[in-house]
Amino acid sequence: MTRPRVVLPILLGAITLASILAADEPATAAGSPALGRTVFRVYCASCHGQEAKGDGNIAKYLTVKPADLTGLAAANDGQFPTERVYEVVDGRKTVPGHGNRDMPVWGDVFQKADALEAQPPEVREVEVQRRIEHLVAFLASIQEGAAEGE
Repeated sequence: MTRPRVVLPILLGAITLASILAADEPATAAGSPALGRTVFRVYCASCHGQEAKGDGNIAKYLTVKPADLTGLAAANDGQFPTERVYEVVDGRKTVPGHGNRDMPVWGDVFQKADALEAQPPEVREVEVQRRIEHLVAFLASIQEGAAEGE
């Protein structure tokens, strides 16, 4: 049985995402759930599924089933763990208690995106942070069982 290639969707999506984010609305400190949905669909949906339930097209080929990302708040007493989710997605720092790193290190992937290649490192890092903030804002917006006001 051959495993599907995960890299191709990432590379193809990077070009599309870069053009969408270039015409971005002003970013807030919390990020934009709408832009985060785009980041999610380009980079995460193949494993986590279009509705973030852990049932993407590639999930059946993975050793570890992708998480249902709609239950993160419910698993944390109704509070969405914003900082922890950011760190896990970024992946460039070890997150205690996260276990094995079974998904790509998105901080590195975003840092090396073709659209950012010619930019100085500090500009690339700002864009990496923005993409992750947008993604985290989207994930926060789709939580089931979150506390009121979340």
